[in-house]
Amino acid sequence: MLLSMTGYGRAEAPFDAQRLSIEIRSVNHRFCEISARLPRLLATLEGRVRERIQAKLSRGKIYVTVSLDGPEGDDTRLRVNEAAATRYVQALRELKKKLDLAGDVELSTIVGLPEVLAWEAAEHSEDDLWQRTVAVLDRAIDDILDMKQREGANLSKDLLERVDAIETALRQVIDRVPAMLGSHRERLSTRLAEVAQDLEFNRNRLEIEMVLFIDRTDCTEECVRLNSHLDQFRQLVDAPEPAGRKLNFLLQEMNREANTIGSKAQDVSIAREVITIKEELERIREQVQNFE
Repeated sequence: MLLSMTGYGRAEAPFDAQRLSIEIRSVNHRFCEISARLPRLLATLEGRVRERIQAKLSRGKIYVTVSLDGPEGDDTRLRVNEAAATRYVQALRELKKKLDLAGDVELSTIVGLPEVLAWEAAEHSEDDLWQRTVAVLDRAIDDILDMKQREGANLSKDLLERVDAIETALRQVIDRVPAMLGSHRERLSTRLAEVAQDLEFNRNRLEIEMVLFIDRTDCTEECVRLNSHLDQFRQLVDAPEPAGRKLNFLLQEMNREANTIGSKAQDVSIAREVITIKEELERIREQVQNFE
């Protein structure tokens, strides 16, 4: 099944007091190029995110946006720096003694000093963060794959209709070839009869040239190869793996055969069918650029 290179997928899930959302967008590109944006908490997962996506999407310019929305709550806590508080108390008592001051150091004084109290994010292991993120990531990947498959199915239908049109035109060429060759033989035989009155011509050499001319205008082999390419094209369209690159290469071969048929067959009817074939091949080539 062919996959379109353009698509969009999204998934989200609760993440402590926040909400984790992942969006994946893909547009046409010759290779697989991934651009990822992650929040600071999940920044260490960027490599894993890229590998996961690349295992499922083979081509395209892919934009991945991972975000955490909502206030920070359960993942933060108030930390008391006991070592700093102890040093503050010791220093203040020494200062009180040196200045001969009365009273003791109050708690309200200590907690207001720098670095005694601080909010900090709760610690998460990378594996724990990955397990919570990958479930959402896989759903986003499935979502974009579903869209790419649906669009690919619609484009595949159009491709196969154009392949059928090429096959119809090719059948007209194949049916016309014997009549074309017969016409060439008849015209050459008439010409041979005319020059036979000239006693100085080399009849054997002329007959050899006639045979070579007939052979050069016979495009039967090219028609057979083009027909084989059409069958292979249909197989690639129905294949389970991505086939965009293979189809592009096969189209080059099909276009080469069509050009050869057009240049060899000196016949107006065949020339018209070759024009039709080349027009359909060009439309197919434009469509194939949209597939993985």
